[in-house]
Amino acid sequence: MGCLHTKGSKEGRKYQEEEENEGPKTYSWDKKEKVNPADYTIENISNEEVGRLPGTINGQQFIIQNCQSSKIYLFDFINTITVDDCSDCVIFIGPTTGSVFLRDCQDCVVMAACGQFRTRDCCKMDIFLLCQTQPIIEASAKMRFGCFQASYPQLKDHFKGAGLSIFNNNWSNIHDFTPVEGETNWSCSSQSDALEQAFKLPETEELKSVELMLGTETSVVPFTLGSPMYGGQEATLVIFFFDETYQQKAMDFISSLKSKIQSCRIQHSREVKMEISDAQRVFQTSQYKSVISRGPIIALLCLGSGISEACSKIGQELNADAQDQVVYVTADSNTSNQQIDAFFSYASMTLSM
Repeated sequence: MGCLHTKGSKEGRKYQEEEENEGPKTYSWDKKEKVNPADYTIENISNEEVGRLPGTINGQQFIIQNCQSSKIYLFDFINTITVDDCSDCVIFIGPTTGSVFLRDCQDCVVMAACGQFRTRDCCKMDIFLLCQTQPIIEASAKMRFGCFQASYPQLKDHFKGAGLSIFNNNWSNIHDFTPVEGETNWSCSSQSDALEQAFKLPETEELKSVELMLGTETSVVPFTLGSPMYGGQEATLVIFFFDETYQQKAMDFISSLKSKIQSCRIQHSREVKMEISDAQRVFQTSQYKSVISRGPIIALLCLGSGISEACSKIGQELNADAQDQVVYVTADSNTSNQQIDAFFSYASMTLSM
């Protein structure tokens, strides 16, 4: 069988002329903006202060390599990032959807927020971290971990751009892939002032303009004590049910609680979607079925003397001002212990996936 319009036919010549006049066809992938790798790479610097301002990375992959005695600040959300062969550097890594992977680095201070975190062949590192899953170290020694504590005006939007929850932070739950018998390759610090002693703010006018701030009072991420669990202390489980402002309600609750009990601490925070069966096991009743069905919940494990009474009072005030129940607070210490154990055994399994 032949073609309907042959090249020599009148119709065929007309079709060929139209094609030539139109020029080559363009497709959606042809219109995609070309990426210059140099824009997303910082390498071979020494005794410098460099970085990227908000809006300059926009979820691209990034590379830092072969840097010494420098300060590096990435004030944007990122896809994945590798940091190789760096020493004596201060590095700020904005919210990263996938992995932050440090290799062959030493004597660095790093602040990072990410989906996954891993080190290999690193030594004497201070890491201030938000990590959605369990951080992993491999062939690394003298690793010190603390909780991410930072803010700048665009940081909340960068967390959203990276798809990270500020309430899911496994910073202290470290897995050592290559443990050495009789030695400890890592440690954790729950001291809130550790970051300010170790991390250096930018000094150049361009990077100072981002207005990076450190500390628990202003941090976008709630400061948590991390592991181990609360054993022996007065503890209360507070759960915020989904609505348009439940994240802000949780942050406001923490601020209000600190104003009432200055010594209070948040051991863990979690943002997860609960199944009805899990909710019934945690609450020990089915009456919360409808509010659980609305969407994800945020849970806070609060510690401190008088914490139960203070949390209950704030919770009652929040519920009184709402049309539907927005927060749940455990009723007494016996109930708290049971519900805390039930919730965090479920939440830990969810976040480890």
